[in-house]
Amino acid sequence: SQQLKSEVELQTLELKKAKELAETANIAKSDFLASMSHELRTPLNAVLGFAQVLSKDKNLPARHGDYVAMIRQSGDILLALINQILDLSKIESGKMSMVENSFNLNVMLDELNKMFHLSREQKRLTLSIECAKEIPRNIVTDELKLRQILINLINNALQFTKKGSVSLMVKSQEKSIDNKSSSLDLPVFLQFEIKDTGPGIAPEEIDLLFSPFTQAEEGKKAHKGTGLGLSISK
Repeated sequence: SQQLKSEVELQTLELKKAKELAETANIAKSDFLASMSHELRTPLNAVLGFAQVLSKDKNLPARHGDYVAMIRQSGDILLALINQILDLSKIESGKMSMVENSFNLNVMLDELNKMFHLSREQKRLTLSIECAKEIPRNIVTDELKLRQILINLINNALQFTKKGSVSLMVKSQEKSIDNKSSSLDLPVFLQFEIKDTGPGIAPEEIDLLFSPFTQAEEGKKAHKGTGLGLSISK
């Protein structure tokens, strides 16, 4: 009995050490990725800057203009990927923090609608963004992170919807919002609901949705996305 107890204690200690080593390795990996991502952005921004300058040169031959456009497009994709890896690294290493501020939610939603105007026009899709009337005009949260999450989700929906529509509806989880609950002293829980007429997600893939570098089958077929947007949003 005493020997069994000692063996159990030894196994528990070994598991604890293994867990601590794994956590240390994960933090080191996140720090490395964050550092590398930062170093990669500097030369890439220079490449994109010069490509933008070249694109404005009226004496540039048409064929060369096409090459410059390809450089800019590829650079933008690479920069977005680097930024996503940097964000993921910050989250995993516990260095991502909330910076709350007061802002007009309706103004943000209007800006998002304009931002995706070209994307939906090119695919002939309908994008509807609505906010329930009872939602307070000004809210307090981390504006930049909320914007990033909504951009990721809307972009994801537009990317994999071939025809039909994408909609974002903002509503309150409260049955009713009165003057008391909408004051800055008490929180109001908002629900951002996104729907689309895309292919959907297979039930067996639901649990994988928010895992880094993981995509649903439709995403793999389309060769679009990095598999990071949803994990960062979570």
